Amino acid sequence: MKTELVCNGHSVRLNNFTQRYIAAIAAAIAASLGRETDEVVLIIGENGVSVNCDGKPLKMEKDFAGNLILNTVKGMLSPLKGIFWGGDINITVKCGDEK
Repeated sequence: MKTELVCNGHSVRLNNFTQRYIAAIAAAIAASLGRETDEVVLIIGENGVSVNCDGKPLKMEKDFAGNLILNTVKGMLSPLKGIFWGGDINITVKCGDEK
């Protein structure tokens, strides 16, 4: 798995453990919304939360799902240095073979 985290346009360096941890949670979020996928992109911005799987946006039927994802991601990222809320957070997870 490969995980990329971008906060307000700046890449945040992640060690292997943190990449795997974030990837597992992002994959679980996608699976809970009904998608097993090779790529998950979580975007948090002023328009709320969006989840894309393999380049296609997932529709969330209820605001509850978006709020749950938002709070999960905030809790997961809060101990990391370089994360500043109030802008855009993009998390891209590519599952599969690392090369």
